[in-house]
Amino acid sequence: METIKNVTQLFVGLADTNTAAIEGDTISAYSDMTDGEIVITDQNNVVLTASDNLVAADFPTQEFKFIGRSGTTLIHSDLISKANIISYDLAVQSAEVQQVDYVGYNGSAGSLGAIVSNLHTIRLYVQESTIQGFMQQKIKEGFYKSASTITQQAIALGLCKSLVANYSREPEQDLKFERINAGAQANAMASATASVVNGSKYVTLSEDESLTCPAASLIRFGTSGAGVAPVYVVESISASGLIITLDMEYQGATETIAHTAVETVTEGNWGIKITGVDRAFKAGFTGTAPITWTTNIDFGDSSATTVTKSTAAYPGIGTPQQLARLEKELQADGNVYRSFVEGGVVDRSQMSAAVTAGTLSDVITITYAKEIETGLGSVVKSPATILLASVKASANTLFEDADSGLVVALDKIIVTNWATPGAATLQTSMT
Repeated sequence: METIKNVTQLFVGLADTNTAAIEGDTISAYSDMTDGEIVITDQNNVVLTASDNLVAADFPTQEFKFIGRSGTTLIHSDLISKANIISYDLAVQSAEVQQVDYVGYNGSAGSLGAIVSNLHTIRLYVQESTIQGFMQQKIKEGFYKSASTITQQAIALGLCKSLVANYSREPEQDLKFERINAGAQANAMASATASVVNGSKYVTLSEDESLTCPAASLIRFGTSGAGVAPVYVVESISASGLIITLDMEYQGATETIAHTAVETVTEGNWGIKITGVDRAFKAGFTGTAPITWTTNIDFGDSSATTVTKSTAAYPGIGTPQQLARLEKELQADGNVYRSFVEGGVVDRSQMSAAVTAGTLSDVITITYAKEIETGLGSVVKSPATILLASVKASANTLFEDADSGLVVALDKIIVTNWATPGAATLQTSMT
């Protein structure tokens, strides 16, 4: 039986401006619009724009709706009138931020206390937000047992290897573990680029750097000078000087790093850097928000090692992960027989290109009331929601164009013509 009423609708705007569907056109087929266009129309599907046909005298009684094109499908919203509109809001895009914690050296101060014959423990209390983890907190740990002689370097390597190995059992690798060092530059790369591969111990250099990176030297990737860039130990270098073997698998992204951002360093204080990994949308995984956790350590009562909570996680606004998940979920809402997000029908996937590019979106939210009949026969007003997402990396002309911009037109209808209580002009919020 159908149990969902007044579902939320998501319209994904991919077009720069509304060019195919212009003022006065009647939308009757998908070919009347370009893919990714969203237009405002009256009850007869006639396109409205801010320039001419939003006459104030007509709009105390006039209604409007949205039509969007997705592939060969036209998506229509309900009609919205002055009598049923509840709220009108705009969320301006902002990028998500990943949590970063440091144990020991944090880029400016601190160290890993070297205690002999001691068990060093890093314990992470991870707040799980996916169905796979049943929304529970999980505990992940890294251990290193020191011998009768010990160095910070050995502790850093042992703990980092232990954390990587223990976390490799997780279905989603949403945490990254790296070592950092306070040492200054020892040798700069002459001119060789360094090709690194995630999960590999081997670094390929474009030129012979055997004199720059001898065995047992420390090599820093991604910057010049002390800071928070990852540091590894050179286990060996080939006779040709072109292949470096690291002391553990490279944990960063696969890439080629310019010679100006690769260097060997003198040994200084060590630290463990723990970073949340961007959680891309994947069917079957509901977690898209940045992962959060609490880092605790047990290095012994006499240890001065501390934890630095450097950066807090922030979910962002209008991220492609959020909207891709909504796009899939809300299609399931639109079916008579609703399925879970993981198994729901997928007729539309306009967000896929934005997910790949990492493009953010501005999002308009309109809430309105619909009269529905309850199971007991009475009529009640129930709120419904429309989301309009404009996938734009820079100037948002789909929303802001002086003639066909959606925000411009909605400001004129909802705020100026209807004088909706509590509604404010939103175009200025985007500049």
